[in-house]
Amino acid sequence: MKNQYIPQSNPISITWLSSPWAILVSVALGIYIGTFQIGITKIIAPFGIVYLGLLKMCVLPILLSAITISIGRLMKSQNAAQYVRRILIAFPVGLLLVSIIAVASAQITGPGQNLTSSTLETLGILVNKSGLDLEISLTGPLPVEKQPDLSNFLLNLVPENIFNALSEGQTLKVLVFAIICGISLGLLAADSTKTIFNILDSTYKTFNQVISWLTIALPFGLCSLLANQLSKVGIDVIFSMLNFIIISIGTFALIYCLSTLVIWKQTKQSIFEVVSALKEPTILALVTTSSLACLPASISTLTKQLFFDRQTINLVAPLSITLCRFGSVIYFALASVFVAQLYQTQLGWLELFIIVTGSILAGMATSGVTGILTLTMLSLVLDQLQLPIDAVLVLFIAIDPIMDPFRTLAIVHTGIAATAVIADSNKKKKKGIY
Repeated sequence: MKNQYIPQSNPISITWLSSPWAILVSVALGIYIGTFQIGITKIIAPFGIVYLGLLKMCVLPILLSAITISIGRLMKSQNAAQYVRRILIAFPVGLLLVSIIAVASAQITGPGQNLTSSTLETLGILVNKSGLDLEISLTGPLPVEKQPDLSNFLLNLVPENIFNALSEGQTLKVLVFAIICGISLGLLAADSTKTIFNILDSTYKTFNQVISWLTIALPFGLCSLLANQLSKVGIDVIFSMLNFIIISIGTFALIYCLSTLVIWKQTKQSIFEVVSALKEPTILALVTTSSLACLPASISTLTKQLFFDRQTINLVAPLSITLCRFGSVIYFALASVFVAQLYQTQLGWLELFIIVTGSILAGMATSGVTGILTLTMLSLVLDQLQLPIDAVLVLFIAIDPIMDPFRTLAIVHTGIAATAVIADSNKKKKKGIY
């Protein structure tokens, strides 16, 4: 009797902390504290920062082990060429579609058109102050003297020192290192690589276990992070940029629904089962605003709940979330059209083509970049349209605490959809056969 009773006590408490009710309570509490209790926000903010740091701590080990194992084993399989072809088709098509949808949405709704005189006055004041504000906020942590350069981005993919890349959290360089190691391991004889595959597999399982433990504390981390974000948002800026915020969130919601339909079609499960399975990565994306922190949950959802082949998921999911950056592409396309409308610039077919393609390149260039520095990549598009970046950057910086969660959600969720298109479904697990 004792042996039956004791194990049942812990799962009950863990289930309660992971329940939707606990999450809803933490969200409501975070909104209240971040809006009305700014002093409490400063007290609980460190817990959210520590929680997010613990999540990020697990990302690079999982990324390195999962991709190396997947590519190595994929190279030994007979289907290697097939998956490479799928990636080369699905990723570019997905990026092109989301960029076109975002440009079309901004063109149809016109977030920068027909603004009231009071709104234009508020925006004008903000723009006029942007020189001083940018000088204060971008010196030091942001290297503004180094303008975003796509050629430098491509040239700096390969790490000169992998240990330095790991210590500095240079995700894209770690990704390239894992790909090269995986290919090399895949070409070696099976007997000589068995031990290292076992070590990498153990590393992957170890940090996944840590992630499962951290999930228990999700309500507490969620409350702290949400309160901290809301406390940074200014009311005046929100109202002056209200049109752009609403249209952007609406566009993100549209692409979220379309991505969910793609996943549903690939899984052949009910739409309710698909939406329920996607709950954890969706909540994590909105709360942590870190796509990499959502990677373990995304892989777990695709393999354990949506029943896709684990080997393919471990390879494709990190690639889609790290390289494609769908959310950044969508946001840059929306922002570029908004700025053009704000400055009453006529957008012909050539300008629209520049925005669509430039947003894709700028979005991919944000791999490994976080925070305000992500927004500076917008210059890759605006420079081609001869529109100023410095004068409007302060506007996007001001509303970024609102938009960053939705941008992250689009990166994660659309990345999951792209992965589902490429990966094979594990039909045996669906039928309960192991």
